[in-house]
Amino acid sequence: SSLKSCPWRSAPSPAMAALSVQVEAYAFRQLVAHLQWRTDVQNVDIMNLTGFCRNCLSKWVHAGSKVYGLPMEYDDALERVYGEPYSQYKQKHQKKATEEQMAAYKSGEAKHARTDPGPAFAASGVVAAPSGGAGGHSTVCGQECDALPPPAALDLGGATVQARVAVLTCSDRAHRGEYEDKSGAAIAEAVAAFAARNADAGFAASVMQIRVVPDEEGGIAEALKEWCEPRCCDVIFTTGGTGFGPRDVTPEATRRLVQRPAEGLARAMAWQTSFQEPHSILSRGVCGVTGQGVLIVNLPGNPAAVRQCLSVVLPVLPHALKMLSS
Repeated sequence: SSLKSCPWRSAPSPAMAALSVQVEAYAFRQLVAHLQWRTDVQNVDIMNLTGFCRNCLSKWVHAGSKVYGLPMEYDDALERVYGEPYSQYKQKHQKKATEEQMAAYKSGEAKHARTDPGPAFAASGVVAAPSGGAGGHSTVCGQECDALPPPAALDLGGATVQARVAVLTCSDRAHRGEYEDKSGAAIAEAVAAFAARNADAGFAASVMQIRVVPDEEGGIAEALKEWCEPRCCDVIFTTGGTGFGPRDVTPEATRRLVQRPAEGLARAMAWQTSFQEPHSILSRGVCGVTGQGVLIVNLPGNPAAVRQCLSVVLPVLPHALKMLSS
């Protein structure tokens, strides 16, 4: 039967609507997990049989983030579908298409999927059929599958915003040198990339301080205080120590300095990232503004989770700093 006849599709209650989204998300996750398992099946073969491939799924994920307002980089969408960075997947599993495969690809172009972002649902909530019969040639498959979509422009209303950023990694093992601090580096890279993309809009950011401290509440609080009291930075991103473990004390240390909690930031990060990683709602991270007007944001300790959370925080950071400076 069609989706229109499904019981949860006919004037659903808010609770049923939320449940149906979870059911459909479960089905999508199972599809993605199956494709991650079947690395022996090439994208071009899936494309020739069905008119879509893993790249199309990635583009649909990225397009959905635009439709529903979830900040997401295309590289993140690719990693969600492939289960690893796309460049690594290609090196390990992707083979050059044969002449026969490319001939079949060319002959089926009229039935390739559309992956451009746009209105995804009709007023009834049923997926709208593409106009003109066939879906149209995919913009990312075949020869153009590596093309990145243009990022959404940042609107600062003509103002110039400069962000001085400090990064504090809270980890016993990283402090002892047992492993590399990849989470702190992920923050610095994400901030630099976001600033570079939005330089023309008037946003600039520089990472002023990077430090690694052990999971000690007093030591974490002292490091934060050292940066906040002279206001040598505008925003501090911490990473690590936000879970339920006995040594996870970053939120407690942060609360020593925060005078005005920014609970909306913490809730938004937990909610938005929970669709990809359900355990993200277990984060106890806090966000807030100190007496000196410095914004502190607690991020998790996993580099992938850091990037997911920053995709929520960075787009609103310039406006937050504008309000703090006024």
